[in-house]
Amino acid sequence: MVTKRHLIMEFANPIRIEILQQLNYASFSFTSLSKKLNISNSEVSRHLNRLIEQRLVQKERGSKKLSLTSFGELMITAFAPLDFILHHAEYFQEHGLFNLPTSFIRDLDQLSDSELIQGTGNVMLKLQEITEALKEEVWVMTDQAFPFGKQMMDTRYIVSPEMAKYRPHIKDYNRSTVARVLPHISTAVLIADGETGVLFFPDNHGNPEFSQGFYVKKENKLGLEYILRLWDHYWEKGEVVSE
Repeated sequence: MVTKRHLIMEFANPIRIEILQQLNYASFSFTSLSKKLNISNSEVSRHLNRLIEQRLVQKERGSKKLSLTSFGELMITAFAPLDFILHHAEYFQEHGLFNLPTSFIRDLDQLSDSELIQGTGNVMLKLQEITEALKEEVWVMTDQAFPFGKQMMDTRYIVSPEMAKYRPHIKDYNRSTVARVLPHISTAVLIADGETGVLFFPDNHGNPEFSQGFYVKKENKLGLEYILRLWDHYWEKGEVVSE
């Protein structure tokens, strides 16, 4: 019988998690799975028997390969964002996900290949690097007056009402500027040329915290898709700033 306690025990073991993650990508024979994980056949067999007993893994009919059951696929999909949070446990002990829609919490694992930049100095260096590489446009969501971008760029801002008063100065600085206002901004984000970006989750008080952030490279397609969707979500919610 599958019970919550037994399922939690299966996901508490890193080897069984790795088996489930590998089978989520592709089916494996017993031998190839053992080689992939670089552990003994007896060890793989022991873990597989537990996963099969919990109906997370199955032996494919007419084949020597192993695959996830539909229940296993569901469980590993649900586990993915938790795995990301656990990997960055120290960070999330000091940061929250205030006002972040459930769909984005569920997809947090799309940031798995992003780089956690730590320390104000390192964050500033990364932002400078991104700024210097800018070609056409920059999108910024922030609650602080901060000179993202460089002169003569196309710029989009999502700002707090307090920040909206700076728009005339920002407009003069940039080639073109479009801004929208949100009553409160918890998460901050910078997206450069739609190809790279940095995401700052809020501290435990619900305010953007800029001393640590997740850097998403151009090659990180899932991470880039995540921050672009996040931007679109808040852009649609924002109130257009009048001229």
